[in-house]
Amino acid sequence: MLYPQQNDKRNRLNLSGFWDFKLDPDEVGEAEGWFTGLESPRTIAVPGSWNEQFDDAYHYLGMAWYVRDDIYVPSAWAGQKIFIRVGSANYFARVWINGKAVGEHSGGHLPFVFDISDHVKWGQANTIAVQVENHLQTNRVPAGSPASDGFALGPMNGYPPANFDFYPYAGIHRPVILYSVPDTHIDDVTVTTEIDGKTGIVKVQVSHTGDAANGHISLSGDGV
Repeated sequence: MLYPQQNDKRNRLNLSGFWDFKLDPDEVGEAEGWFTGLESPRTIAVPGSWNEQFDDAYHYLGMAWYVRDDIYVPSAWAGQKIFIRVGSANYFARVWINGKAVGEHSGGHLPFVFDISDHVKWGQANTIAVQVENHLQTNRVPAGSPASDGFALGPMNGYPPANFDFYPYAGIHRPVILYSVPDTHIDDVTVTTEIDGKTGIVKVQVSHTGDAANGHISLSGDGV
């Protein structure tokens, strides 16, 4: 797993640690504004599955909320693009910054990133909320069979009903990170390779945001 790295152009702030947490079995949190703060929350460690941290949530695969209201973005980041990166949230997640929805992501096994530059407050605490739900559905990976015909192996004793033999743990499973980059920055790099006789060919395609800029590529290792 590749994570954004701190260097002379990119800054990062790891938000792993203790978050406010609350189950939302009736899915009323969004309508009641839980993204601005939770009433009577409990504390949860991020990253980590809620099923393993709370006895009463071991079999819970519904909706839940994570909130931090004490996040200060360093003043040195002002004028840069600010992003939030969630390494994994199983299975479907929505993110709010200071009460504003900034994006959603389906799929519990890949990271996702949202640009939050326009929603950051400077010189004061920011509130970050992540809504996560892990309902078993036939169109998700792994596919659930919540209605019937499920089976399970070993100690799962048939719960949840599904056509796979492992427990679908729920929650934020990898670190949550804030990072900043200059207005002109690389969005993505695609590397393809091929062989022409005894010659290795490396093609690098770079997409960027902001004004055009020059860069350089270096190759290292055996045979270079």
